[in-house]
Amino acid sequence: MKTFLIETPVFKIDGGAFFGVVPKMIWKNKYPSDENNMCNAACRSILIKESGRLILIDNGIGEKDDSGVQDGYFVDFSENLEQNLKKYGYDPEDVTDVVLTHLHFDHCGGTTKTDLVTGKTIPAFPNANYYISQAQWDNALKPNYREKSSYHKEKFEFLKDTNKLRLVKQDLFLTPNVHLRIFNGHTPGLMLPVVKVGEKTFFFAGDLIPAMASIPLAWVSAYDLFPLTSIEEKQQILTEAEQKSWIMVFQHDYYTECCELVSTPKGIRGGETFKFDELF
Repeated sequence: MKTFLIETPVFKIDGGAFFGVVPKMIWKNKYPSDENNMCNAACRSILIKESGRLILIDNGIGEKDDSGVQDGYFVDFSENLEQNLKKYGYDPEDVTDVVLTHLHFDHCGGTTKTDLVTGKTIPAFPNANYYISQAQWDNALKPNYREKSSYHKEKFEFLKDTNKLRLVKQDLFLTPNVHLRIFNGHTPGLMLPVVKVGEKTFFFAGDLIPAMASIPLAWVSAYDLFPLTSIEEKQQILTEAEQKSWIMVFQHDYYTECCELVSTPKGIRGGETFKFDELF
């Protein structure tokens, strides 16, 4: 079994949105912002090679488009998912399974791409099955007013007319070493993997805990639909992760890829930090 952390285009996010009700005078000491209150945000995917399968967890914002939606996020397209897959010796056609943690555009925008010959939009991973939670799929097709701008249906709705869509109704072992867990605070049916590699286990924290600074329970993103649910879910997963010595892997932390967890008088906090490739 091999695992890789794959970088996709990075972007910027408003610090108040990133850290919710936490005052800037507090969060600015944990996570930098520019003069416009914008914070750099990574957008990472996980690639897992196991037992004849190549599994990709999320695929980022995708390619640059002309809609103008991406402009407000100051996207830096210098990181390219396809090119970064090739660095490890893989092509998009090699991917057998795509797990989408949820269907917000910064997590599934790379599901399609433009054919350079015909100019048409085509699936980016033509041989893959797609795993999406049932709750998230239903939510994305009929989004609430607050979330609807985060869903770009052209990136995923085509899957309903294929035989590639796998809707997940409850926690699922995708393989014996990849356990997909469902959470509902950020958005209904957020699906995040717990991955066992040899003697080590890591939790890809996604939008439940987007950065190391987000570990304290009260540090909940303003994007979360149900913040009290997020707090409960964070407490449960952090307790389990700390007790079992899991490693946290952050999807959106521009500065920190991974950390250990430690128990403190103020609650569970991030401990030693390191790069993902130092794990294995």
